[in-house]
Amino acid sequence: MKTLKILAIIGATSLFVGCASMPRELSDHKEIPGGEYTGEAQNNRPEEIKYQKLPDNMQYVRASDSLVIATYNKLKEDLSVEEGNLPIADYLFLMPGTWEKISSTGQNENFNKRKNTYTVEAGPEKFKFKYAIPKTDKSARHAWEGVRKEIRHPAFYTAPEGSEEANAVGEISIRAISTEEMATIVWFSPFKMVEPLFIVNNTYMLGFNKKGQLEVIDELPYYLPYAEKMKAIIADYERQKQEYERQKQEYEQKKKEYEEAKRNSK
Repeated sequence: MKTLKILAIIGATSLFVGCASMPRELSDHKEIPGGEYTGEAQNNRPEEIKYQKLPDNMQYVRASDSLVIATYNKLKEDLSVEEGNLPIADYLFLMPGTWEKISSTGQNENFNKRKNTYTVEAGPEKFKFKYAIPKTDKSARHAWEGVRKEIRHPAFYTAPEGSEEANAVGEISIRAISTEEMATIVWFSPFKMVEPLFIVNNTYMLGFNKKGQLEVIDELPYYLPYAEKMKAIIADYERQKQEYERQKQEYEQKKKEYEEAKRNSK
């Protein structure tokens, strides 16, 4: 029986012409029971930002506790005020969940960007995702500020413009990504989970580089329907695998009985 292969095909090569290397570590998308930690850390952090147990197949790159704590404090401070100045990396990845939101709210017209796609193949199924990278520092700042606006003002893009509801400031929570959330995104992120990495308001996934600069923005609820489809594909594969093993054992047993009967007839 053929093994179910899950493969992410990244169409990002053209975006990095002139770069020394890919800014963020790509996932291998391979089967890893219990997941795989790399990087050194003691997890001596505030409880809400301690890294969690990994689901199967997740590759997680730990950063030093000092970097994670410093970045957490910087992010918390930035989101506590109306005008922030969070450091942004040279390449800011607006991943599918965020790019979908930006496109649907019309924010994509406010900055220059390079758009591309990547495909996740699971057996016969193909999942195609769109993402973008702002072309300039100014464009990256525009993109982040659009997301930041919704983080601070949850109804900003849904309530009537200028209304009290649209301008109301919501509560802000920042924490580590959970085991369940990692299981949701594991097959759909082209990248490993690289710290510093935070979940804001149970929705936004913000990834930073080693300099504490914002490098990835995504929205986890976007992947829930895809995760359900992937679960169904994997479950179907497991059923087929079990049926194959049952038939194989049945065949081996009948073969054994036939050979034994043949010997006894002599």
